[in-house]
Amino acid sequence: DSHAVRRPAAGAGGARAPMRLGRGWVIVALAAGAAVAGITGWLLLHRGDGGEESRAPISPTFTQITYQPGVETTPSLSPDGKSVIYATLVTGNADIFHLRVGGSNAANLTADSPANDTSPAFSPDGERIAFRSEREGGGIFIMGATGESVRRLVDFGFDPAWSPDGKLIVFSTDGVDDPQEQGGAAELWIADVATGRTKQLARESGNAVQPHWSPGGSRIAYWTNKEGQRDLWTMAAAGGNEAQVTDDAALDWDPVWSPDGRHLYFSSDRGGSVNLWRLPIEERSGRVLGPPEPITSPTAYAAHLSLSSDGRRGAFSSIQRSGSIQKVQFNPAMGSVEGEGAPVVGGSRLLTFPDVSPDGSRLALNSWGNQEDIFVVNADGSGLRQLTDDLHKDRNPRWSPDARQIAFYSNRSGSYQVWTIDADGADLAQRTFCDGWCIQPSWSPDGSRMAYADRALNTVASIEPDKAWKDQKPNILPPIEEGSKYVQVPLWSPDGMHLALTYHLPDEKAPVVAVYSFETQTFDRLIDHGFFPCWLADSRRLLFLDDGKLYLFDMATRRRRELLRLRPPAKMRSFAISRDNRSIYLDVRTEETDVWLMTLRQP
Repeated sequence: DSHAVRRPAAGAGGARAPMRLGRGWVIVALAAGAAVAGITGWLLLHRGDGGEESRAPISPTFTQITYQPGVETTPSLSPDGKSVIYATLVTGNADIFHLRVGGSNAANLTADSPANDTSPAFSPDGERIAFRSEREGGGIFIMGATGESVRRLVDFGFDPAWSPDGKLIVFSTDGVDDPQEQGGAAELWIADVATGRTKQLARESGNAVQPHWSPGGSRIAYWTNKEGQRDLWTMAAAGGNEAQVTDDAALDWDPVWSPDGRHLYFSSDRGGSVNLWRLPIEERSGRVLGPPEPITSPTAYAAHLSLSSDGRRGAFSSIQRSGSIQKVQFNPAMGSVEGEGAPVVGGSRLLTFPDVSPDGSRLALNSWGNQEDIFVVNADGSGLRQLTDDLHKDRNPRWSPDARQIAFYSNRSGSYQVWTIDADGADLAQRTFCDGWCIQPSWSPDGSRMAYADRALNTVASIEPDKAWKDQKPNILPPIEEGSKYVQVPLWSPDGMHLALTYHLPDEKAPVVAVYSFETQTFDRLIDHGFFPCWLADSRRLLFLDDGKLYLFDMATRRRRELLRLRPPAKMRSFAISRDNRSIYLDVRTEETDVWLMTLRQP
C-alpha cells in the first residue's frame, strides 16, 4: 500500500518499549472496541440528520451480458441504457469494446492501438468516450462513440468522469485496480474538454481516487485511503467544502451518484463480500440522510457501477479472483527459468507475498481479502499454519536469518508499524513506534539490523531489532531524489552492502527501482518501471516484476532480460526466491471478470 506523505516528525518517536500482547486478550478487546467505535462513529457522523425516510428493500433484477473468458471490466452504460462500453484483455492488450445490451457481437473501438486502453466513460450525451490510455506516453484521451477521432486531453490521470454538461472531466492522479492496493497522496484534477486546460482541486482529506460528478454539477464524490481505512467523501466541484460520507472499518469505494442526486451508490464489504450499496444524501451539501442499504447482486464481488440517465439501469463488473503459490526451478548460473510452474498452495483463501525461510523448508505468507493474517507452510504445501487471527491487516512477512522470527507490518496499534512474531506463533511484539507509517521490514544478512520504509520521512530507515525503541535512534537514510514518494520494499543484499527499493515519481503509476550503497551513501536509479526487486546470491543481479512479467537485471551491465510471463488471465502479483537461488515461488493471481446489467424497479 501507499499512503499520504506526512511532514517529517521532529524526533524519532516516544520512549516506548516493544509492545507484547496475548492473542486472546487482543481479540476480545478488538471485538468490544470495534462495536463501540462503530456505534459511536455512526452517531457522531449522522447525529441531527433528521428526516430519515422509510424505505422498502431494493429488489432489482440482474442479467449477465458478457461471457468471454478473462477480464471484461470497468463498464460504462450509455445514457439511454441501450449499450455498454468496457475494457477487456481478450486481445492481449487492454482494449475498449462496445456492446449493445441484448446483443452478442462486441466491437473493438481501440483495435488500432497496441497500448492498453482502459476505464472508458460515456459523455452525458452519449456521443463521446473518455478513457485512460498508455499510448503516446499515457494520459486521458477522448474519442467518438464509435472509436473515431481519438485525441489526447491531458498527459496524465486515471478514471475520468464527465461533468453533467459535458464540458469538463475530473480525474485522479492514481488509478485503481484493487481498492486494497490503492496508493496514497493521489490528487483530483479537472480538465476543460475544449481547451485541455487543467486545474487541481484543493482538498484536505488525504488522497482522492475514482471521482464522480453529481448530476447537478455542484459536488464531486470520491474515496480516500487514510491510514488503511477506505471511506467515501464528497467535495464542492470548485474545490474545498469537503464532507465525509462514511467513517468505519468497511471497505467503501467507487462512489456513483444517482441521476436524481438523492443517493450515492458504492461498492463495499460491509455485508461480508464486496457488493453494491447506496445511501441517501443531499447533493448540494453532501449531508448524509440515512444509513447505507444493500443492493445484493447474485455475484461474489460487484464493483464499477455505471447508471443510465434515468436511473433505471446499471452496469457493473462481477469479479472472481483466485490465487495460488507456484514453484518454478531457476538456474542461477545461466540466469534462466527451467520447466513449468508447479502449484504449491491453492484453495479458496488468497495467500500472497511469499518469503522463503533461510533453509528453504518453509514459506511465510499473508492472506489477502477481508482478513489479512500471517501464515507459515512447508515448501511442499503441507502443514499450513496460521500465526495471527484477527481483524488487523498483517502484511509482507520476512524471515529472520536464524529462522526464529518473522517480521511484518500491521495496523494493529492504530497505524502501520513493524511487528515480529516467533515462527511458532508466540511472542507478538511491536518493533517500531513511528509518528507516521513504517512498513515492509527487511532483515540485514546477519540479523543485527532491520530496514523498513518510513512513509512520513519518505525514505528508508533501520533499527536494531534486539533493542527497545526507546533505547535507540533509527538510522535514517538520506532523501532519495526530488519528487520521490511511496517508498517500498527495501531489501538487503546478501553481502550487506546495498538496499534495493522502489519509489514513485510524480504522475507515474509504476515505481522506479533503485539501489542504495552503504559505502557511497547514495541512491542509484536502475530501472524506470519495476516492482518487488529481489537479490540473487551474488549481490549483483536482481529479479523484478514489470507489467506482469519476471525480469533479470545485471547491475554490472545495467541490462534487463525477460525470464518468464504467464498466460492471461493469470498474472504474477509478487514472488520470492530461495537462498540457494534454485527455486522461485510465484504469487499467481487469476481474475475472471464479466459485465452484468442491473434493472431497478421504480416506485
